[in-house]
Amino acid sequence: MKYFIYNANSILISSDSDINSDLIQVLSSLKSKIEIDYKEYLIDTVQSINSLLVVFDSNKISVDDFYIKVKSIKTGKTKNKLKSKIWEIPVCYDTFYASDLEEFSKSKNISKEEVIQIHKSKVYDIMSMGFLPGFMYLGNTENRLHCERKLRPSLNVKKGSIGLALNQTCIYPQDSPGGWHIIGSSPLKFFDLKNELPCFASPGDKIKFIEISKSKYESIKKRTL
Repeated sequence: MKYFIYNANSILISSDSDINSDLIQVLSSLKSKIEIDYKEYLIDTVQSINSLLVVFDSNKISVDDFYIKVKSIKTGKTKNKLKSKIWEIPVCYDTFYASDLEEFSKSKNISKEEVIQIHKSKVYDIMSMGFLPGFMYLGNTENRLHCERKLRPSLNVKKGSIGLALNQTCIYPQDSPGGWHIIGSSPLKFFDLKNELPCFASPGDKIKFIEISKSKYESIKKRTL
């Protein structure tokens, strides 16, 4: 891990390692450790795919002193300390909700059923949150699902949509323009300001997709309105 004084009130921790589950867990563990040990100084912690930004109150501690404190945390000791939560997310892959599934399967020369089976067969790391509040970047997908973003982004991707781009999959938490290939939809709410935690999951957690029927989707959707 590399440590940088990012500005007068933040420290950036980053890694050049390949992005994988171990790296995500190390960053998540560091985040948790810093939030517990240095709570009195903290303003925010922001975890991305391969880095962690720690924002602190420079009126309470100098940047040099805080840098020393943060750097003293040993990544080897924090690794695997946290037990990841695995969230099971219901997904309907019916083409009524999967606007790009048919075209995507043709472009990959595999059947729609194979795309679905490959997609739901893995447990994905929540690698980062961003783009939209509650938007989860999930990885890594199998090589057979690797794809570039759409040449022409969709103007209105519906909330709950499940997308593919590069070696990642995602869940749209709200209606939005977007360039990911949509292969299904979940009826759950992924961001709700009425809740104490607007997004129930966070980087370091894992996502497992569970296939449901169209009727089951509609039934769950009615309960979440």
